[in-house]
Amino acid sequence: MNVQDVIKIALPYLNEFELLETTTLGGTDTPTEQQTAKLNTLLACVNDIVETLALKYFPLKTEENINNSTGKVLFSSLTKPLIDIVKVVERHGFTADYAVFPTYFETSKGEITVIYNYAPETVDAFTDTLEVTGEKVTARIVALGVVSRYYLINGMYADAEAWQNMFERAILVSARPKNMRTIRKRRWM
Repeated sequence: MNVQDVIKIALPYLNEFELLETTTLGGTDTPTEQQTAKLNTLLACVNDIVETLALKYFPLKTEENINNSTGKVLFSSLTKPLIDIVKVVERHGFTADYAVFPTYFETSKGEITVIYNYAPETVDAFTDTLEVTGEKVTARIVALGVVSRYYLINGMYADAEAWQNMFERAILVSARPKNMRTIRKRRWM
């Protein structure tokens, strides 16, 4: 999924149909300054929602092998921006103890594997691919969050709250296991 996919879903919810015809989103019309400002605001909303999804709901996880000769591993030496460490594994497969400090963490010396959650990269173009976890996060879910953030930025607080509720409900439905049984509603007299 890329940024264009999300924004094309969000624009009808915002009643901004004329933005769909701009060259930025694959149309034929050149965007005006006002339209460009709206599109840039929507791009910022996409970045915010993708980061929120990674931080709160669907963490992005990676593992990295490090040859640790000093016992200290700087956060800046990791390939992705660290959010939190899930586990540190020694060369022999045992879980290693570690202590976290403001700019580094200390663990045993030697070859280690660090498993950690990381923050997604900020997208700058409308053709960039979004970094989200698996098939559970769809373009529609991200679009619902974008609409909520857009209304919040523009001071439409009641609309923002309504769309935020839809966004959170969509996340709950997406995160629910497929084999979960539900009880049908009944009428009580």
